[in-house]
Amino acid sequence: MKAFFKTYGCRVNQYETEALREKLAQNRFAETTEDFSEADLCLINTCTVTEEADQDALRLIRKISRRNPTARLVVTGCLASRSPDEIQNAAPQALIVGNKDKENIPALIGCSAVPGPSSISGFWGHSRAFVKIQDGCDMGCSFCIIPSIRPQLSARPFEELKSEIEGLIKNRCPEIVLCGVRLGRYLSQDLGGRRIDFVGLLERLIQIPGDFRIRLSSLEITDVTDRFINLFASSGGKIAPSLHLPLQAGSDKTLKEMKRWYATGFFRKRLNALREKVPQCAVFSDVMAGFPGESETDFEESLAFIREMNFSGLHPFRYSSRPGTEAEKRHDHLPEKIILARSQSLRSLDRELRIKFAARAVGSVRRVVVEGRPGKPEGLCEDFLSVSLNQYPGPGFAQVRIHSVNDVSAFAEVCQ
Repeated sequence: MKAFFKTYGCRVNQYETEALREKLAQNRFAETTEDFSEADLCLINTCTVTEEADQDALRLIRKISRRNPTARLVVTGCLASRSPDEIQNAAPQALIVGNKDKENIPALIGCSAVPGPSSISGFWGHSRAFVKIQDGCDMGCSFCIIPSIRPQLSARPFEELKSEIEGLIKNRCPEIVLCGVRLGRYLSQDLGGRRIDFVGLLERLIQIPGDFRIRLSSLEITDVTDRFINLFASSGGKIAPSLHLPLQAGSDKTLKEMKRWYATGFFRKRLNALREKVPQCAVFSDVMAGFPGESETDFEESLAFIREMNFSGLHPFRYSSRPGTEAEKRHDHLPEKIILARSQSLRSLDRELRIKFAARAVGSVRRVVVEGRPGKPEGLCEDFLSVSLNQYPGPGFAQVRIHSVNDVSAFAEVCQ
């Protein structure tokens, strides 16, 4: 049987899709294909953070229904949890499975259960591996639908994570990307019953033998504590010097109305403390354009604060009204024309920041994770700068010298 997998949204979703892929492969139930038209099984793992994410998934679901009507279609993820009726209307034959039952999909489609928790031994088509350590968020930002879709905070047991990561290292995976809905809220315990929080988890993971590094996915600024910074600075490169710290807005008024739990002064203080101890750390951020009630003055304040923070790059996105959120009920939603213009301004600023970020790397020697393929070799630097390589040095790590940049693209030669 051939299986087609498509994942929308966050790295947690990507990990969960990979775990399902391996479950099916372990049973010799299915081999992966990249062409849904030849697949016997199509599994779509959806996101519902924005309306655009909803529509992207629904378009693919309709397309599969039209072009491959005999395939078994399984739709899971956050859209499946939030609005199964929309999926059923798009594909009446689809098996719709919410997040809480996602791990049961192999059994639901007739695949015998594999003993033990879901885990991965690699990441199909990639050199790096995403590893989910935590799930759920209860923070209640006024614009966000996720706390109603994944409300239960949970953390994977330390021994289970340690075993999975040791297996990935043994299989020559050079970079482990830790991911979670609220990564910094990880809280578990070891076999002796001792409490392990997020920093405690990192302290233990960097002690695992082997040639690998850990990268962190999105982390909230309130989790950048002095204890975290001290470990980050002393990890000897085991924790990659790049962070993604969502800002959302650089206006205190907007942050308050978003129900974010910090102000710009706190963000500035923590980021300055981080850079004092880890000056080489690249810092990226999420920024929203067009939150309801955002005035031109509020937006200009955001732009000024973003420039002051000197991020390495941005993930700018437009406000998307999500049913059931506090922001959706507001009566001061902005015209789409204004939202689009502000989004374009943020994209221009992102480009400016990324050009500067790439340019500062020229002449440096970096240790990259080799990605891509022999015909198009690429590498990912410690600080998350992606570089095109002059030759394919093989999988794993490689030493490279960055010799030039063209706009936001960097080019490097493999050191012999």
